[in-house]
Amino acid sequence: MNTTLSPANKYWEKSFSYQEYKSTFEAIIMRSENNIEASEKEMQHYYTLNWARSKRVEKVYTISDNAKSVLSGLTSKQKWIIITEAWCGDSSQSLPILAALAEYRPDCIEIRICSRDLYPELLELYKTNGSMGIPKLIAIDSNGKELFTWGPRPTKAQEVFDALKHDKLEKSKIYEAMHLWYAKDKGQTVEIEIVSLLQ
Repeated sequence: MNTTLSPANKYWEKSFSYQEYKSTFEAIIMRSENNIEASEKEMQHYYTLNWARSKRVEKVYTISDNAKSVLSGLTSKQKWIIITEAWCGDSSQSLPILAALAEYRPDCIEIRICSRDLYPELLELYKTNGSMGIPKLIAIDSNGKELFTWGPRPTKAQEVFDALKHDKLEKSKIYEAMHLWYAKDKGQTVEIEIVSLLQ
């Protein structure tokens, strides 16, 4: 049994609720072109794409009966700190799933979104194979002890990514293939992995 307090605890109050995160995200994509610095224009493209992807995931994802059963069986409260940023493509596909699972048991699971760019030192403690990949979920119990971590992407998606990278595909082609994988998967693999961690 893990008895170590998670270093993520002290970032809880510094993080946003999911609704605050979405409101900030929406405000970013609603900016007029006159209010966007030239250096930010490329990022604005990613923000807009990721907003559309997030909305699509929210629309098509449905929690499975198995996930509902596991979530209904939870008896102890937990906090989920999710390190991410709105510019992250993987996050646009996974974060709505994580939020939907938590929102099914709001009495048991509370989520907060921690900025990767504001607090990189936290992600430094949760690197994946040496990479600062996001989103990264850190689950903590009511005593502040770590239950599990997940991210930055499902195992199957990581395998696809690694294979494409090994084949030396252009970044744009890799990202295109990854989002196609997510679209076909419809959030099922993210759900399966999280439910497995909850059992």
